Amino acid sequence: MTLVSARGVVLVAALVSVALTTQLGRWQLGRAEAKRAAQAELTWRSQLPPWGNADWPCAPSVLTPLPVQQPVRLTGRWWPERSVLLENRPMAGRTGFIVLTPLRLSSSAHADCSGRVVLVQRGWVPRDAQDRLRLPSLPSPAGEVVVSGRLMAEPSRLYALGEEALPQGAGPVVRQNTDAAFWRAWIGQSPVAGAVLQLQAEGVQSAASAVPGPVSSDGLLRDWPAPDLGQGKHLAYAAQWFAMAALIMGLYVWHQLIRPRRALAHGPAQH
Repeated sequence: MTLVSARGVVLVAALVSVALTTQLGRWQLGRAEAKRAAQAELTWRSQLPPWGNADWPCAPSVLTPLPVQQPVRLTGRWWPERSVLLENRPMAGRTGFIVLTPLRLSSSAHADCSGRVVLVQRGWVPRDAQDRLRLPSLPSPAGEVVVSGRLMAEPSRLYALGEEALPQGAGPVVRQNTDAAFWRAWIGQSPVAGAVLQLQAEGVQSAASAVPGPVSSDGLLRDWPAPDLGQGKHLAYAAQWFAMAALIMGLYVWHQLIRPRRALAHGPAQH
């Protein structure tokens, strides 16, 4: 291969590499823009009026997407004996459980929606450092409660290997994850679509009053992370691809143009 043809091969390889890395950077910018738009929609939803009992779908699954992150304000009664402790959920640098409790919704305007159950991710409790088998006591206000939070597609999930056995005995139970089959076995029915991420302690509502009572502390930690769809990650990836394109072009210019000319300029004098 002659010197000219070798330089041609290097030029083509450099141009192809720059074009490829630049295109990958542009693709990541497009992903970031899509995430930005989705994040803006979530922010818009968070400012909408809260969903109430009458707004929640009756069926366990719905064809139309749920308005995730929209505020929720539901009235119902806790089902504490069917609570679930989701393990291996750290918060504030400590290991512990996420408390997941079914909420039996109070009757609504829809006559065919009686008996609806919504899953509520109520908060977090620490694990006993001295006895890991000892389960924490869970606050369970009696009577009707008003739960404020935001709508989630499903409760917290972790990657798990294999399937967990279906529950037996009394609750609460400790689980890694929950699914539809678990809830059918645990509460005898499928919960309605979606779930609630509770944001504050519930107010107890008397049967004679339609106004919630004062909010009381229930000992559950709710330091939930703000929703983030990962726009910054794609911007970082785009910056890396563009930097790689600039590096490739810089190395080509240095090794194929500047350095050879310097070598010729400072070469031995011809006599």
